[in-house]
Amino acid sequence: MAVMSVPVRILITGISGFVGKYLARQCQRQYPAASLYGLYRQRDDHTAELSSIRPVVGDVLSQGDIRRIMELVQPDLLFHLAAQSSVAASWFDAEQTLRVNALGLYHFCEAVRLTQQMPRILVVGSSEQYGLVPATENPINEEQPFRPLNPYAVSKATQDLYAYQYFVAYHLPTLRVRPFNHFGPRQTPTFVIANLARQIALIEAGRAEPVLLVGNLQAQRDFLPVEDVVGAYLAVAAYGQPGDVYNIGSGVARSIGEVVQRLLRYATVPIAIQEDPTRLRPADQPISIADTSRLFAHTGWKPVLDFDLALQQTLDYWRATI
Repeated sequence: MAVMSVPVRILITGISGFVGKYLARQCQRQYPAASLYGLYRQRDDHTAELSSIRPVVGDVLSQGDIRRIMELVQPDLLFHLAAQSSVAASWFDAEQTLRVNALGLYHFCEAVRLTQQMPRILVVGSSEQYGLVPATENPINEEQPFRPLNPYAVSKATQDLYAYQYFVAYHLPTLRVRPFNHFGPRQTPTFVIANLARQIALIEAGRAEPVLLVGNLQAQRDFLPVEDVVGAYLAVAAYGQPGDVYNIGSGVARSIGEVVQRLLRYATVPIAIQEDPTRLRPADQPISIADTSRLFAHTGWKPVLDFDLALQQTLDYWRATI
């Protein structure tokens, strides 16, 4: 087992995003003596809740910006979360999705190579990379071929291959993770559980008709609370094998319909359900479950948060926000 020494300087890209903020807080708890840097596209993105983070400003699409940042920070641990993370948005701007997700990582790999640094680099991919997987091939392990169904998945598959290529060609200690669906408070409503919770909160507040608009209720997904996801990232960073790849998920498939019913248990008013054709994807995977046996074998990580409690917390966040 390749165990990481305690990091002194940590850089998180995409730190202002949903997962980035959770990861930053967990890094502070786990490595309190480390200097923690966050990459922001502009200084205004640096929020008061992350006031202890040392901000650096740059664009992942600028090779010059990224090399400057790497020379300045010289991290011994790099979490690369910066991404265009919406599948829906990728259908409308596939080119920008590819540039941000694939070219963004390429710039970091090149900056590390050219500055002759050797940080452990955790590259966050997505289960969307697997795409069209027959039900008989679930749970999905890391050797599953990519059959991407959307532009976002293509961009993440490309990013993944760059990370592997730089490990093989230049011995960069890259660690790839492929998280399955995750959720929690503060997630944007472009994602299914956040969207459902927001709709319920609006209905309870009398600001929307008592009808929950849904997409494909039969689709089955592997959902994991965001705190468990970042716990897995830290476990892979510490104990993962450079050059390897790890699925992150619960190992349990839940249909969207089941998630809807669980959320409606906590609603304070009667709510009907109605399919919205605009919420259906042009192509969709019927079932997706993570095989996390490699992750457990290499790191000992396993989920600890209660699924229903995480749903309640997400709904309560939207109630407070609304």
